[in-house]
Amino acid sequence: MVKPQPELLRLVAEAGEVVPGRQKPGRGCWLCREERCARVAHKSGQIVRALKGKAAGPDLDRLLGWVKGASLDGDGDSGLKS
Repeated sequence: MVKPQPELLRLVAEAGEVVPGRQKPGRGCWLCREERCARVAHKSGQIVRALKGKAAGPDLDRLLGWVKGASLDGDGDSGLKS
């Protein structure tokens, strides 16, 4: 299912770490804001794969915090497509 960009969370590889950031440059991926989607992406390694190994995946608690957060780094991110 395709979702509008405002409903997705953009994750980027920054200094070897995964961080949220819609406006941040570099290799990124989009993740659905549903907890179920985040858990599947984390467990299956989809985030690290989408970021081409440029960063280690975030721990699950941190990822779920980003998914549930209303605004991240002031950019209102949301969702996983690369």
